[in-house]
Amino acid sequence: MVDLLAANRALRAPGHTEARAVGVLMMAGAGIVALSLVLPHPSGGDTAALIAIAGAMAFAGLLCWLAAARVPLPLTHALLVATSALTGLLIYAAAVAAGQFGSIWVWATLVVAYFFPRRVAAAHVAWILLVYAAALAVVPSTAGYSPVTRWLFTAVSLSVVALFISVIAARRAQADRRARRFFDLSQDMLCTLDVKGRIVEANGAWQQFLGYAPTELQGRRLIDLTLPEDREHALAEAIAVFKGEPSVGLEARVWAKDGSIHWLRSSSALAADEEMLYARATDITELKRVEAEREQLLGQVEEMARRDALTGLPNRRALNEQLPREMARARRAESDLCVAIVDIDHFKAYNDGNGHLAGDEMLRACAIAWDTALRAEDLLVRFGGEEFLAVLPDCSPAEAEEIVERLRSATPGEQTCSAGLALWDRVESVEELLARADSALYMAKAGGRDLLVQAPLVQS
Repeated sequence: MVDLLAANRALRAPGHTEARAVGVLMMAGAGIVALSLVLPHPSGGDTAALIAIAGAMAFAGLLCWLAAARVPLPLTHALLVATSALTGLLIYAAAVAAGQFGSIWVWATLVVAYFFPRRVAAAHVAWILLVYAAALAVVPSTAGYSPVTRWLFTAVSLSVVALFISVIAARRAQADRRARRFFDLSQDMLCTLDVKGRIVEANGAWQQFLGYAPTELQGRRLIDLTLPEDREHALAEAIAVFKGEPSVGLEARVWAKDGSIHWLRSSSALAADEEMLYARATDITELKRVEAEREQLLGQVEEMARRDALTGLPNRRALNEQLPREMARARRAESDLCVAIVDIDHFKAYNDGNGHLAGDEMLRACAIAWDTALRAEDLLVRFGGEEFLAVLPDCSPAEAEEIVERLRSATPGEQTCSAGLALWDRVESVEELLARADSALYMAKAGGRDLLVQAPLVQS
């Protein structure tokens, strides 16, 4: 990814990197001249000419480096050609074909072999060798070697350097192309962000899932695509990663180009040396939809598990959850809590005489009528068979009797019912309270049915 980013930047700004390299080359050449004049050197050279040429190289190199973004590629080639020619003039002005100025040609060879195709690099090396041949032809001294020997040594050296660097550059370019293929073919949304959270580059998956072309995302802050409700924890994740902490992963909602909302699961890593954040995101919108449907279905199943299938009332499982809560509430508030078990009289005979379907309909009708007769805060539960249980919170025994009698009078048709009522003493368990209510119901049945009997409190 690092090499890929550098390649993409070079593509977006043709000649930018190359121009900077040429600018550095020219300023380094001027530095070589200055160093050669400071250190001991052969006499006979034209010092003024050397200083003038070096000054021109330094000035041109500085301009090239500062304005690299605006230097077109053809001008970069022209500056390289000029640098090679000026190096020949430096050798001529020094009046000796020594090795210090040849270093500039070595650096120029490195630049052209790294940044340009082999044919272009070969043309530059050929120009360098041509300039060197001209310099050797006119320079007064070749420092003890024949001009042909010096030229051959230089030709071999530069050719080897150019070949070696071009192989390295070709392999790197191949690796960059391979990385680009993976980058573009990835089904994950990949992007890089700068220190301000702006997208530097993005792959095609963003367009596939969210509709944004990579060029549309460049320069935009990723946080601006995030829904306001999710921005706080998204920003906290980004800040933590920029501080060098590991990414814990993030799930957040973002706007697609068409205005729809998508869920993204993302992770990121910091490249501290580049001050760049590398991020990967996966569209999990469908997964979130399935999870929501699953949660809804589980909720429905849970609700069904707490409901009686025939009457639609809460069942004993719901009672086992709700009654302890009501008891805890009554204990805290020091308020009364009553329960009543209601039984349809002679229901077996009704069922046998009218059929099970009619019996089921009677149970449903009683459930509706009795639930309507209770208060909003009361709970009616199908306790089992033809028995129902009413939980009456914040209700004194007298008030409870009135409510249960109202319930009994609402029994559909000519049916009657019996009820056993018990007031919780704030000490006994759920089982003990229900047992007292059941005993009171038994006494109501034994007393001739169609009765309400209140259970006496247990003497402690």
